Amino acid sequence: MKKILLSLLFITCCFALIACQTQVKEMKPKDNITDISISISNGYGGLNEDYILLMDQENSISGFENVLQNAKKRSRDMDVANEKPDYDLLIRYDNGETQGLHLLLGNTGEESVIMYIGHERQGYIVSPNETKEIRKLLDV
Repeated sequence: MKKILLSLLFITCCFALIACQTQVKEMKPKDNITDISISISNGYGGLNEDYILLMDQENSISGFENVLQNAKKRSRDMDVANEKPDYDLLIRYDNGETQGLHLLLGNTGEESVIMYIGHERQGYIVSPNETKEIRKLLDV
């Protein structure tokens, strides 16, 4: 009986700890970005390595870092069956790490959505002003 009560207490504590974990509400770069390679997306789950643009100038990189830092977590899951990404981004950091992102680019005056490759259901909203900045960086 004592073991059952201790087991139930342990399970309850585990659930409480899991439920109280803070969720990431914004995107943050892992380290200093050295460059960003951009390609037309082939869809979710992978990164198209046929890059059409390389951002390696400090002003372009800092502009994109601002976009990432200002992106806010979307309150609902992405509809990956009906919303296809427009671009794939490969971010390279000073420490040698890389990170893949999908971008659903909004039209002028609209929001965009950025998500980590492998975590496509969790999108981050980019404001219309930041979408304008992305469109300028991509020259579209």
